[in-house]
Amino acid sequence: MRRLLPFLLIAALWVGACVAPVAPQDAAAGDDGGSKATSDDLLADIMARGTIRISTDPNYAPQSFLDESGNFKGFDVDVAQEIASRLDVEVEFVTPDWDLITAGNWGDQWDMSVGSMTVTTARQKILDFASPSYYYTPAQFAAVNGSGIESLEDLNGETICVGVSTTYESWLMGDMESLGLPPASFYIDAPPADVSIVPLTTDNDCVQQIQAGRQEFQAFLTSNTVVEAALAEGIAIHKVGKPVFSENLAVAFDKSASKDVASLVAKVSEVIAGMHADGTLSDLSNEWFGEDLTTDPTK
Repeated sequence: MRRLLPFLLIAALWVGACVAPVAPQDAAAGDDGGSKATSDDLLADIMARGTIRISTDPNYAPQSFLDESGNFKGFDVDVAQEIASRLDVEVEFVTPDWDLITAGNWGDQWDMSVGSMTVTTARQKILDFASPSYYYTPAQFAAVNGSGIESLEDLNGETICVGVSTTYESWLMGDMESLGLPPASFYIDAPPADVSIVPLTTDNDCVQQIQAGRQEFQAFLTSNTVVEAALAEGIAIHKVGKPVFSENLAVAFDKSASKDVASLVAKVSEVIAGMHADGTLSDLSNEWFGEDLTTDPTK
């Protein structure tokens, strides 16, 4: 037996050298031992943490606003909460400025935007959008009562207020290539001539500044829903002319996110299609706008 020990020891060492070491499994691997299946996927990350971070505007009634108790209310807020519910996660709202949202490069500070964002050519270069859009609105001019602005022609040479980095600003600047809306979206061929633009943080700031007595501008361009809400509040304004173009509004995602957004875009698109099909979006639109804005008017 002693004679066999050296031989057996040498044999054991030789067999061990021929067997490749087993690498430890990745902590993110599934039960099948596969490589990290979810670590680079934003939807999987959201599902794991149980919360989705959604950017919205705290001053864009009736789409989104804070009530007297500091709670988010509005059409966009309800749409965001319904999406989260169907994903079976909680919502965490964040409120970055609109120009930061439309610029992309969110730095993973929020996962998606449910903020009435129009799908444009320029934005599609840096953002992904859920399809279909969840609703559609016409862009509408409004002016202060007694300003003498009664028609679209009266807007020539005027100072006009808009939300910064909005489709309204792009259209007034004549930046049609950047705007990139389908031709059927336009009801008016060209913006008024020789206008000066006052860009404020959000469209509703235009209404609120007029209400506060600001004299720098007497007209503004925004969503018809914002104009209707201002009229309902008794603010001394009136619509000017017919709508100028139609906007297709969709949930947006940052293409530069550190985690892959493809599965999240696909899943939210599926949810939005379901909300169209079962009437949820129509019901919310009627509740907040008094009409159904969920059908594309250009088709």
